[in-house]
Amino acid sequence: MFQPLTLMLGLRYAGARGQRSFASFVSGFSTMGILLGVAALIVVSSVMNGFEQQLKDRLLGVVPHAMVTEPEGRLAKPEQYQALFANQEGVLASAPFIRAEAMVQGPGHITGVELYGVDPSLEQDPILQALDKRTLGYFEDLPYGVLMGWQVARSLGVEPGDKVRVTVTEGSRFTPLGRVPSQRVFTLVGTFNTGTDVDRQLIMARLDDAARLLRYAPEQASGLRLWLADPFALNALPELPTPLKYETWQHTRGELFQAVAMEKRLMSFMLALIVLVAAFNILSAMVMVVTDKEAEIAMLKTLGLSRGRIMAVFMIQGGFSGVLGCILGFGLGVLLSLNLDAVLNALGINMYAAAGGSQLPVLLLPTQLVVVLLSTLLLCVLASLYPAWRASRVHPAEALRYE
Repeated sequence: MFQPLTLMLGLRYAGARGQRSFASFVSGFSTMGILLGVAALIVVSSVMNGFEQQLKDRLLGVVPHAMVTEPEGRLAKPEQYQALFANQEGVLASAPFIRAEAMVQGPGHITGVELYGVDPSLEQDPILQALDKRTLGYFEDLPYGVLMGWQVARSLGVEPGDKVRVTVTEGSRFTPLGRVPSQRVFTLVGTFNTGTDVDRQLIMARLDDAARLLRYAPEQASGLRLWLADPFALNALPELPTPLKYETWQHTRGELFQAVAMEKRLMSFMLALIVLVAAFNILSAMVMVVTDKEAEIAMLKTLGLSRGRIMAVFMIQGGFSGVLGCILGFGLGVLLSLNLDAVLNALGINMYAAAGGSQLPVLLLPTQLVVVLLSTLLLCVLASLYPAWRASRVHPAEALRYE
């Protein structure tokens, strides 16, 4: 009894019973549409965020963030340029690095790979950090030892201790028999698993062994590899003297991240259409409610209720469905996201293969949640605006002519 008249009437229409059950049905149906749309948008967006973050952590932890090299692809005495980045904010470390395309041959199969020549004494490389001490010791001490992604080793049918032949065209030379590529027999000392496509593309050798295979001059490498605190902060790197240039992960893996970002935007857009359809459902349902309530609106106007207050009544009714659906959908979406694996297991759905053998990655971004909630609330308010304005324009004399 202490509620404002407009609030009382709006909530009464929204939760009408008995003879006014049509208004209640419309409000409940609209609320369910908003609820499901918001919940689906939050759950799918959080999973997409998780996969994107997992891809960044795994892939960008393996591939070079940036490399300083020359236009011909070789850099003499790369250690002399380490001073350029010694005090540079955002650059964690730097080291000489070799990168080349190669063919690796096992007992009955041959495949193309990317060869990395690294210094095993550097602890910044996450692949080397993940190795056990025994495997790392073999890699450091065994001449011409090689590490492979587990999928490369599986495709070749080799295990640690087996011999493989690595062939590169970059170090080829001309002989009386023609051009002969450089090749060397390596010993597989171990495998690694990053959970990305790198596992079927990458092999690693010691820096000196890779330099001899590619016939690099002494103290020469492909470039100086940089580890960055934020791989996306490439614009913060200092200018290089001529003719040095940067080669970054965006040149080799940029298209993959662009595809993931595009897929994420498209999925969010498609799910946002669910919320948009629910908002249009509020609009069309409210128009029908206003048409059904014209006589009551006319009587309220006759009793002295102004156009503004009539408009407020139906804004409250339409907004109630939207606000209730937003809040319930927001809570349901967050709850499902935090317990997604348990829910999928209860439904008998196995998603571990898609997640790389682990739990589904879920990342809830507070900013994204706030944007989803506020934009949905705004959309619901806007959907109620036209029916409420139409209700305020009802003429009592015309509405009550045949009553």
